[in-house]
Amino acid sequence: MTIVVRQLATPEEMDQQFIWSDQAFSPTPNPANARTWGQTVLTQPDFRPQQLRGAFRDEAHLGGYALYEWTMRIGEARISTGCIGMVVTDSSQRKQGVATALMHDAIQFAREQGHSLLLLDGIPNFYYRYGYTDVFDSSTEEINRAAILAHPASAHTVRQATPEDAQSIRDLYERRLSGFTGSFERSREKQEYLLRHRFGKNTVLLATSPEGQVEGYVLASRAPSPAVALELCADNWPAQIALMQAHAHLSDGPEAPATHTYYLPPTSEELYRAIAHLEVPDTSQWGNPSAEWGIRTVQAHHRYAGWMGRIVHLPTFLDALLPELQARWRRSLAHWSGELHFLVGEESYTLGISGSELQGTTKPNDNASTFQCSPQDFAQLVLGYRPLSWVLTQQPQELSPTEQAVLQHLFPPSQPWISFSDWF
Repeated sequence: MTIVVRQLATPEEMDQQFIWSDQAFSPTPNPANARTWGQTVLTQPDFRPQQLRGAFRDEAHLGGYALYEWTMRIGEARISTGCIGMVVTDSSQRKQGVATALMHDAIQFAREQGHSLLLLDGIPNFYYRYGYTDVFDSSTEEINRAAILAHPASAHTVRQATPEDAQSIRDLYERRLSGFTGSFERSREKQEYLLRHRFGKNTVLLATSPEGQVEGYVLASRAPSPAVALELCADNWPAQIALMQAHAHLSDGPEAPATHTYYLPPTSEELYRAIAHLEVPDTSQWGNPSAEWGIRTVQAHHRYAGWMGRIVHLPTFLDALLPELQARWRRSLAHWSGELHFLVGEESYTLGISGSELQGTTKPNDNASTFQCSPQDFAQLVLGYRPLSWVLTQQPQELSPTEQAVLQHLFPPSQPWISFSDWF
C-alpha cells in the first residue's frame, strides 16, 4: 500500500515521534528523555504543528521527521530555510521506502511553504540521493591550558548567566556571529528559550567590563567534560581572556586537561586574538618549532555526511539572495553590464547587471552569458563552501576571463559557520 506523509495530528502520534527520536539519537534513551525532548520542541517560539511530519501506511505510523522554519543570513540576504531533524523510521519498517517518502515530502513541503533552502546534519551516504551536498565542515581549536592561565588576568569580571541576560547574549550573538553565512535570525524570545533549554544543559558565563557592560559569553559543556567551549563570543580581548581563564578553572583538579577545546569560526576575530596573545610558558621540550603549537585547528571532513544542504527552488533562492549579490557587486567596483543565465540541473535563472544594479529577469537575451553546473555544485558555490575554480573542474565550460571575474565577484569563497546554539 502507498505510504502517505502528513502532519502529525494527535498527541499520541507526536509522543511516538519523540520516543523514536530518543531511541535513535540519545546515548541513554528513556521515556523521561522523550517527554523532555517533546516539551523542548513544542515550546519553541517559532514552532508550528505542521513542522512535525509522519509517514503512514493504512494509518499505521511508520516514521517521521521535523522541519524547523528559520531564516538564514547570507550577508545582506535573508534565506527562508527548512531545517530538518529527527528523521526516524520504526525499526520494524526499515528498508521499505519510509525514509525516501519522508525526504520527498520534505522537499515538497518546503516548496509549498516558500522555503528556498533545506539544511540538515545527516548520517553518511544517505541524503545525497535526494540532492543534498556538503555545505559546512565543523572545526575546533585545541588551546594549550597553560598558555591560557599564564596570561595576565584582565579587569573584567565573570559570572554565570541568568534568564535576565537573554538580551545581552542575543546582542553578542548578533555582533559576533551574524556576519557568517549559516547564522540565523534570532529574537529575544528565541534567546530566552535557548537559555531555558539548550543553554540550560551547559554552563553559561558572562564577562562584564569595569563599567558594567556585558562584553562576552562562553557556553561551556558539562558532560562528558567541562573542558569544551561550545560557543564563545567576545567584543574584545580583555573580555575574551577573562572568559577563557574562567572556563579553564571549571576543569581545575588533579585531572585537569592539558588542552581545552573551543568551537570557533576559523576566520573569527576571537581566534585571531587568541593566536596573537597566547604563548606556551614552557617550550623547552619543543622539537621543530614550526610543528609545535599553542593553538591547533582540527577540521572534520567526510563527503556526503554531516552538515548538508539542498536548494529547494532556484528562482526563489536567487531572488532572496539578490540583496547580498547587489552588495557584493557594488563593493567590487566592477564595471560590466550584461546578463548571466544560470542553468542548474533542470532549473534556470537569469541575472541582469546594468552598471551597479542587479535584477532577476524572466528570459535571457541572445547575448546572455551562460553558466551551467549541477544543483549540488551550485549550492556549494553560493554558500561559499567551494570556489568557482573548483566548480569549473566539475563541469568544464567556455567562460571568458571577464565572465569568470563577474562570477567570482558575486560568489566569493567564504567560511560558513553554524554555531552550536543553532544546531538542531
